Amino acid sequence: MRNTWISNGSLLIGSILVFFLIAELGLRITGLQRTSPNPPKIFQTNEHPEISYELKSNLKKEKAYKAKISTNSLGFRSPELIEDTPTVAVFGDSITFGYGVNDDQTLTAYMADLLPGYNLINTAVPGYNLEQETGILRKKIVPIDPEIIVLVFYFNDLGGTAGFLDDKGILRPKGWDPSQETCRPITTGIMNYLPGKCWLADHSAFYKAFKKTYDLRAGKKRKKAEQKSSIENPDQDSVEQNILTQYSIQLEQFSKLVPLDRKYFVIWPDQELHEFARPRLKKIAEAYEFQVIDLYDTFENKVPTLPWDTVHPNPESLEKAAGVIADKIQ
Repeated sequence: MRNTWISNGSLLIGSILVFFLIAELGLRITGLQRTSPNPPKIFQTNEHPEISYELKSNLKKEKAYKAKISTNSLGFRSPELIEDTPTVAVFGDSITFGYGVNDDQTLTAYMADLLPGYNLINTAVPGYNLEQETGILRKKIVPIDPEIIVLVFYFNDLGGTAGFLDDKGILRPKGWDPSQETCRPITTGIMNYLPGKCWLADHSAFYKAFKKTYDLRAGKKRKKAEQKSSIENPDQDSVEQNILTQYSIQLEQFSKLVPLDRKYFVIWPDQELHEFARPRLKKIAEAYEFQVIDLYDTFENKVPTLPWDTVHPNPESLEKAAGVIADKIQ
């Protein structure tokens, strides 16, 4: 009887190990999951510190973020400008850039369909904040003399500082120190009992893929809880007045560069309702002569996102938002 238990146990352990080995090899061979960093090849450094990094120009359907990215000769994710045509310049971060969607599914692509007779420039870049957007406005957009400016705001823009591109082509936050990199393994369920979790996090394709799935499920669960909590407790807001004051100073610098009558400030929702911050943010934008478009009126705090993401909108959300913005502009 004991020998049977030992035999069956050995067979079970062996089967599990074979399964993991096959999964590991399959992920490595197909390239579905890499063990070494594989940053998208779409960025380059910029000589101006306030910009820090930018998109490469003349990209042709370069693969990045599960999508294909193309840029024009100016390094924007837009078609080439048509001469003697009024221009709408749209600023933002990864949401406006179109993280995870193809060129014809970005916010500006949908806006272009609704605003014939205009050039639509998508100046957005993943990770950008208002400091970098101001740099892009000063160096690249003011010389074009746009007729309309659209600034798409997301709440993680508050308090942000310009990141940088490291020597491996990976976007890093300001002050990043490689010596302080920490391991964040799975610490629940059976995976918590795996030996060498931090080693696996760096060297195992299977563990990396499993952790992505685990983190996504945990992230979606956390997001739903935060959405529900914000609805039930609308007076609670993670944004404080001092952060809004700092942003106001930055927005003033941006606004001074474009003394236009047609400037639009778009508030893109996150998981909170921001009943404290949103009215104050609107007043700040209006003080600098922006017309405010609050997409909370369209989505509340529940913007449908990509199935494999908890932040970035899916094409349907981007198309719907583009319709709202285009209606205001027309």
